[in-house]
Amino acid sequence: MSTWKGVILKACAVFLPVLLYLFFDGRQFWLIDSLSSAAQDTAADGALQTTSSVQIQSANPKPDITRHSPVAHLDNLRRFGSCQTDIGRVVTYRQENGIYTWIDSKGVRNYSDKKPNQDAAIYQPRSGRALDYFELHISGEVISNQFRSKLRTKLKSVFRGYTAILGLSAMRKVKLKIIVLPSRGAYERAVKSFGGDPTGNVGVYFGIRNTALIEQRSYDATMRTAVHEAVHAINHAVMGFSPRWLNEGLAEYFEFIDVSMQVGIVSSSEHISRNGLLQGQIMSPLQLIEAEAKWRSFKPDTLYRSSWAFVHFLMSSDTGKMSLKQLMLQEQSEPCEILDSTQVRSIFNNYYPALNHTFSSFINRDIKPHRL
Repeated sequence: MSTWKGVILKACAVFLPVLLYLFFDGRQFWLIDSLSSAAQDTAADGALQTTSSVQIQSANPKPDITRHSPVAHLDNLRRFGSCQTDIGRVVTYRQENGIYTWIDSKGVRNYSDKKPNQDAAIYQPRSGRALDYFELHISGEVISNQFRSKLRTKLKSVFRGYTAILGLSAMRKVKLKIIVLPSRGAYERAVKSFGGDPTGNVGVYFGIRNTALIEQRSYDATMRTAVHEAVHAINHAVMGFSPRWLNEGLAEYFEFIDVSMQVGIVSSSEHISRNGLLQGQIMSPLQLIEAEAKWRSFKPDTLYRSSWAFVHFLMSSDTGKMSLKQLMLQEQSEPCEILDSTQVRSIFNNYYPALNHTFSSFINRDIKPHRL
């Protein structure tokens, strides 16, 4: 009996710190992850069915998504089940209106929408080619087909923006289930059923489940949050784990995307004044990079605004995009690790020897929207 007690105590000593870390790490591998995925989906869908009222709030607290550990030396524990990225699944063209083509014994090429007995290739006309980049499912009592269509259009433009930076070969197919909860109460219950904390946020992306929970508010606010969460899913699929300023900065950057005549326009209106200048306190890039290990000790608004400003700065020039590409590809090469501040600074030093000074000059000028 004493032998068994000793084994059990040793097992607890090994696994309890791991579980506690994963809980406080916020990687959505919470203690409740011992439940089945099906049970969690049922709980969230149940919250959808039991609440019918729609709560619209004027406040717009920033969603707290994909939190990182405040303790750097615990990063190696990410290997204990919390890293389940879809790295390696490249984006391909899906078949749309495709037909079969083959050459017969007479050397004549044939086409048919029915597969012949002999070997044949699938013919895909260029007009029917479309990137199979997203497997998106969105549900909610007030989510219309028009909302779904508009969201897909926005995400298609976001995906083009990523592809322009990284190249198609580096992109990865994204799977995402979005559940829009019709009230604050329903949202809080659903997030808690997933093991998350709804305090101070209106949307949470659970990377390990490829699922985002969103509180229904106004049409535009819900759309922005849906795009924000989808960008987190793209980051997770393309890079795996990443520095929080990069993860949140990209989500903040693309959140206000709009599409007109298939052209994506990324607005900066939330963060700038009418004269086009940045408003509100921000951190310098080097301060932001060093803040990774103590993210929660700073004001959330300052961190999100600073992350957005740095990403907007990088997306404003070819030099910035090249440095961003190198950073993202290096993260992709090690999807279960996060580059530390020394590695990140080394990348940017190659492109910006005086990063803080160059950034300061940028934000003190008129900040303009971007075309994707």
